[in-house]
Amino acid sequence: MNSKNKKILIIAIIVTIPVFLMLYANYRSNFVRQLQGPIEGTDSVLTVGNKLAVISKNNHIYIWQWDDLKKWPIVAKVQAEVIVPVNNDKIIYNPSSSPEKLVLTDLKADEQLQNLSLPYGSQCKSIKTSFNGKSGIVSIVSKETAIKGLVKLAAFDCDLKILSVVFQKDPKEEDFTLYDCSVTDDANLISGVGKKGTGWIFVKDVKNDKILWEKTFDEYNQFTIVKFSPDGKTLYVAEKVRFIIVFDAITGNVLRTYEQPEYPTPAHQKQNISSIAVSPDGKIFAADTEPARTIWFWDIATGKKINTITASDLTVSDIAFSPDSKYFATGCLVKPEIKIWKVPQSK
Repeated sequence: MNSKNKKILIIAIIVTIPVFLMLYANYRSNFVRQLQGPIEGTDSVLTVGNKLAVISKNNHIYIWQWDDLKKWPIVAKVQAEVIVPVNNDKIIYNPSSSPEKLVLTDLKADEQLQNLSLPYGSQCKSIKTSFNGKSGIVSIVSKETAIKGLVKLAAFDCDLKILSVVFQKDPKEEDFTLYDCSVTDDANLISGVGKKGTGWIFVKDVKNDKILWEKTFDEYNQFTIVKFSPDGKTLYVAEKVRFIIVFDAITGNVLRTYEQPEYPTPAHQKQNISSIAVSPDGKIFAADTEPARTIWFWDIATGKKINTITASDLTVSDIAFSPDSKYFATGCLVKPEIKIWKVPQSK
């Protein structure tokens, strides 16, 4: 190595070390603890009441108390196609052995408390709950020959006493794909996002049985994630790659657009937004970008970026805030790690 190359190497080291130390210090200042998660990896992370719920890739569910994370979690290992925690220490799942049903059980899945049948000939695709876990919505697709492919959204309460179809659309009549759905705490509004040529979104007033608004956006190929804010007044919608659009839930007006920077990725991976979350106090918005494994945080009031945290050395599957909005949890798609972090604060 000649003297010129040595100088370049020394300069590179001098520049790199402070950057590394700064990133490491940021990691250590926000990192709180690590929990033993599902050995097969985590699919999703949720907060319901005072509970931190982790759903494994095998649809097993692990429940911690946010105010006592040192205790071992309650674990329910049922054979389920889809599973979610709901309010009042209950779980709702779609059994692999009886895919035509939804079942309500306790946190350990020891006792079946209630069950309801899905519309005849339907397949459960997803179950989503409201922010407070008191209501939910199930996405189902018809397998019956006459109406095969018909997409329905059915609303339910946390006691699983009611299951009513509140939205349906036939892709044979209008070409579309539904990727995600969301429901407000009072179950009065639902939203769905996906693709109808381009990015597609709608909001329906369930109480009055009418579509409040429906839009497509030529600048976005598809929308993949949707979440109502805790108060149900705004809607956060992520397109697949870099942008999150915030809408007024009632009018459909665009209130703000959050943008993540484009960055180079390995040949076999593409940049994507894997998860988004709104803090319970409505002050902080977070979004994870893969394969950078980096979570971005914004101040909702100002729209300004607060900070970023690299949360794992592998893929981050999901994020969830604690009930007091002071902490957040991250899951890893391929490792049994659940990490707890302090939420970065505005400077």
